[in-house]
Amino acid sequence: MAGANKLKLWLLADGAPGHWSQSQGIADALAQAHEVEILRVMLKVRSSLWKRLGRLCLPWIRNPAFWLARVYDLTLPAGQPDLIISSGANTLLANALLARQRQAPNTYSGTLKGYDASAYRVIFTVVGLGVPNNCVLPLPPVPADIFNVPELATGAEPLVAVLVGGDGAGYEFREADWQAMAAWLNALVAERGARLLLTTSRRTGVDAERLLKAALPADALAQAVWWSEAPQPVVRDFLSRASCVVVTEESLTMVAESIYARRQVYTLMPRSAAPNDNDGRALAAYAEAGLIQRIPLEQPIQAIPGGPELAGGFPDVPQLIRSALEPYLAGKQVS
Repeated sequence: MAGANKLKLWLLADGAPGHWSQSQGIADALAQAHEVEILRVMLKVRSSLWKRLGRLCLPWIRNPAFWLARVYDLTLPAGQPDLIISSGANTLLANALLARQRQAPNTYSGTLKGYDASAYRVIFTVVGLGVPNNCVLPLPPVPADIFNVPELATGAEPLVAVLVGGDGAGYEFREADWQAMAAWLNALVAERGARLLLTTSRRTGVDAERLLKAALPADALAQAVWWSEAPQPVVRDFLSRASCVVVTEESLTMVAESIYARRQVYTLMPRSAAPNDNDGRALAAYAEAGLIQRIPLEQPIQAIPGGPELAGGFPDVPQLIRSALEPYLAGKQVS
């Protein structure tokens, strides 16, 4: 394909890795059928008040440049985008305004937080929004290197990836939950004859890490990353090496990335778990489809349940993304 026919994608980035992961996932899905040029547009909200006003006034805004300057710090690339892509609440207004200013199609991954749905060509979610331009996916978009996870090596040591988060999104982990988590992991290790690839995160905290260290025998850990001491981006490596995944449930991004590993996935719920309606419905749908098995930490350990059983084949999310967006990419050659 000639360079002039490259699909120019503007990916708006608010600095949150989970949001960037979804935007990159949309771009990577298109890259399977097009030659693409990805331009990352970093933005930062400079006025929350003007952002709120912009959400309310969005249907009537006729001067996008004025509002972009009022709300954001951002530098735009040269040229014209063929598609504007973003995820994350702080990008919603910029996405809509840039599409209006540049007369370009746009897409957003996530719930709309009160924004006008008609400001976006396609909205990707995992829970239906009830609007005609909503494409409901079985899983959120993820980058190609997560979707195309390698097969496990034959005869490899049995390993369990453990992705530990913490408080957030309606979940609160207390000391009893961390103790129950350690007990559950020890029981899993004993039953599977496996060792753990464990990483905590910025949400875990020093106290929880100290408790887990004390409760998990050193010989049960094939590798451990304690975030408060030496953070390392090991999630993708751990998922590629493990035959089973255990992940705390408060992060839908971590849960989705675990599912994409195409392994058995257990999600751990603390006693205080109150996800919002969207997250709760998404998790329930994952469980119903056999993508995860949810483990309440408040229940005593009797036996480790068998892994979830996938209902049907693994969903081809990139193909669903392309099918939804191709009508808005008229005239762009497919490779």
